[in-house]
Amino acid sequence: MATTLPVEVIAHVMRFLSVGDRKASALVNRQWYEASLDPALQTNTVFHLLTPFTSGSTVQSFGLRKSPNLVLNDMDGSSKSKEVVKKACQHLGQHLQSLSLKGSDITEGTFMVIVPHCYNLTRLDLSLCNSLFLSGNLLRKVNDFQAAEKALVNLRELNLGSLRHLSDCVFNRLVTVMPNVENLSLSGCTISYEFDPYVKGSETRESASVLTFVNIKAFLKQQGKKLTSLNLSKTGLPGSSLRELAAVPGIAIRELNIAGNRDLNDDDILALVKKQTGLTSLDVAMCGELSSQTVLHIETHVPQMQYLNFSKCRRMREVAASKLYTLPGLEYISFAECPQVSSKALIAGFCSKPMPHLSSICLAHCTLVRDEFVEALGKAVPHLQELDLTSCLAITDRSVHAIAASFPELKRLSVAWCKNVTDYGILGLEKPSEEVGARRLCELNGGRFSRNFGTIGFFSPPSAAEMTVCKITEEEALALLAQRDAGLPTGLQRLARLRVLDLSTCQQLSDLGITCAIRFRELVCLRLNMCTGVTDQSLVAIATNVPSLEELSISQCYQVTDEGVTTVVKRLQRLTFLDISCNDKLTNRTLASLSQHCRCLQKLDVSLCSQMSHDALDKLQYHLPHLVSLQSRLVV
Repeated sequence: MATTLPVEVIAHVMRFLSVGDRKASALVNRQWYEASLDPALQTNTVFHLLTPFTSGSTVQSFGLRKSPNLVLNDMDGSSKSKEVVKKACQHLGQHLQSLSLKGSDITEGTFMVIVPHCYNLTRLDLSLCNSLFLSGNLLRKVNDFQAAEKALVNLRELNLGSLRHLSDCVFNRLVTVMPNVENLSLSGCTISYEFDPYVKGSETRESASVLTFVNIKAFLKQQGKKLTSLNLSKTGLPGSSLRELAAVPGIAIRELNIAGNRDLNDDDILALVKKQTGLTSLDVAMCGELSSQTVLHIETHVPQMQYLNFSKCRRMREVAASKLYTLPGLEYISFAECPQVSSKALIAGFCSKPMPHLSSICLAHCTLVRDEFVEALGKAVPHLQELDLTSCLAITDRSVHAIAASFPELKRLSVAWCKNVTDYGILGLEKPSEEVGARRLCELNGGRFSRNFGTIGFFSPPSAAEMTVCKITEEEALALLAQRDAGLPTGLQRLARLRVLDLSTCQQLSDLGITCAIRFRELVCLRLNMCTGVTDQSLVAIATNVPSLEELSISQCYQVTDEGVTTVVKRLQRLTFLDISCNDKLTNRTLASLSQHCRCLQKLDVSLCSQMSHDALDKLQYHLPHLVSLQSRLVV
């Protein structure tokens, strides 16, 4: 029947599939492959071309897809790279809307080969392209300037992040040929906030050696009405400069990223929000001088805020979170590594009034977060899609039960380093009574302590609660499987839309728990690092029950052997990322299996796998030429 369907119908069906499912369905037959080339399906597709390993015929076949997004990796000055780039631009250029050259050793000549073909570009990423700006002559020639001016007139987003050699002259030439830029990133650039000591009268002249804040202000005065997003993170921005920026006449920024600028204080933020009352997104992560007063200023002057990032602002106290209900349009909030934010304040902030747009919360390393908050959040914000509770050490199975029962739309969940999470939590079961638990522990740990341990005088035997929590029994596991077969999922299985799950360092999880709980058709990323209870049995279950998996991390799972990893790579053909580092039982047999079965693998970490050899790694790289990253530290 599939062969008789019209191509248009198949293409319409593919619109409802994830990217991984779409790629797999394109392999059914020629007709389905042609349906996958529908331009409507390529909108969110990004092609990554490794220029040293890509042939011209491959680039020509990519041109049939008419993808609007292209990333050129590892570009160098070789003739082969130039040829690949030239063909890529010829076949894809007219369709391209987004082009990333991030980190490439591109030259001015190669750049000018690319630009004339990309006359529909709206996004351009030149971050870390230091060789392109080294000479300071980019677009200096009249012909180059005119060609770029003609091709880049529609550009809306420009990323110039982490450029060591960017100067006023080159910056001005770039923004001149891109008159419609709305989103500008200068993250990590070296900016002089005073003057250029090498140029006389630099306060009024553009510098040929450095990028100055005076020049940026001049650009903002000229482009202020069009510019809506500005990224000045990690530029050493002083508070006085932020006030000057906010006061530029005509500027109306909606999104501002000033993360990592440690000299900023509450008064600087107050000056900003008083002037820029249209702000909807503010990132002040790692600004250590900011306190709860900043949050109060934001709530007073920009109540329409949608995105807030206070990660690593350690002076944030309870009042910072307790007033969040005054921001009804909030969609994302992060208090990661803000150790003074408590559950009581979070309950007051998130649960006092409806927050219909809130979809993502990050509370990583907030050690005062308790189960009570997670349970209250489930009742107040049931539409949550992302929740990060990494290293919230007080979180227990109660929270996992609440998450599974209350957040049916959840797509990303992290409870890494929550060491109190057990099999009973991820399976949705109540823990046995303390007496039963102690009896099971005695059975599991019999002989662990000598009979006269308590008479030594220095220590007393640990209580049952302090020892490893008892594992789920086979009878309980069979009962759960029967419930699932009857259409009544329990525990994490109720999160049918989950795509990313991080259970790293939940050391009380066992094979039975993982086998029964990790059953997701759409899960793309799974992290089980340092889950010491994971064995080959867990890997076999994952390979069977998580067919869409693309990223798997099982670092420091010391019971895993070659047989388990081989089963995974044979069955999970979509794997693009695999971390099996620090596993001494893995040998060269694992690398041979990867060479044979993992044709889509792009990133691999085998660091500290003492039974592997460099010769086997060389063979692996030979058989997998598209392997972008191979970490093999201390492999002898």
